[in-house]
Amino acid sequence: MRLRLAAGLLAALTLGVPMPHAFAQSTVAPQHPGAPGYDALLEAATAPLRNALGDRVVLDVERLDRLGDWAFLQGTLRAPGGGRPDYAGTPYAERAAAGGMSDVYVALLRAQPAPTNAADAASEAPPHDGTATDANPATTQWTVLDQAIGPSDVAWLTWPQTHAAPRQLFGF
Repeated sequence: MRLRLAAGLLAALTLGVPMPHAFAQSTVAPQHPGAPGYDALLEAATAPLRNALGDRVVLDVERLDRLGDWAFLQGTLRAPGGGRPDYAGTPYAERAAAGGMSDVYVALLRAQPAPTNAADAASEAPPHDGTATDANPATTQWTVLDQAIGPSDVAWLTWPQTHAAPRQLFGF
């Protein structure tokens, strides 16, 4: 069985048959400031954090990785002047005062190609077909599927199962 599969794959490659899209990107690609699409991805990934805490925190990005049309952000929450953020007056104040809040922020995102014109934008988006990996990074729209602000545990441990996301994106 394995021999047939290997022979079929070899024949397909020899004949120039394109590989299925699922194989378009098989390794995690770290994203770096200045790279095409980095700012849009970071903006989308941190939107829930800004909505919840405004300018009370800044995020020190530890990793922003992409695998195909998936992305994972992990960072450390800091006060704008450095040190631990002040959560007084926020929904997180009680938890932070009790010591039940870490300085971690994580977000899981999935990409969809941006509409190319106003008519496309007005229509409902087609079902996701996984082609975002081939899209221009500058026109890719990112959607936050899950996020955690100050989790006291490894909140993203179940995200591969919950969202059918690739495990290697999370480093486990």
